[in-house]
Amino acid sequence: YFIYDLLGSEVFTDDGDKLGVLSEILTTAANDVYVVKTENNNEVLLPAIKDCILDVDVDSKKITVHLMDGLL
Repeated sequence: YFIYDLLGSEVFTDDGDKLGVLSEILTTAANDVYVVKTENNNEVLLPAIKDCILDVDVDSKKITVHLMDGLL
């Protein structure tokens, strides 16, 4: 999938709680970083690694993530 396919996707934790909306993807040398805008207008930075990003459903615009210790 492409970056523009993911932008605007709703992001949920593996517990089923809505975290926010994917607003930006930062490209770094090691891995991409997903910027999630929460409902209270904060930003959460999530590394795009398999331990953190569990599922990406492009058709439904839904991403499921695991919040590792220290991410919030």
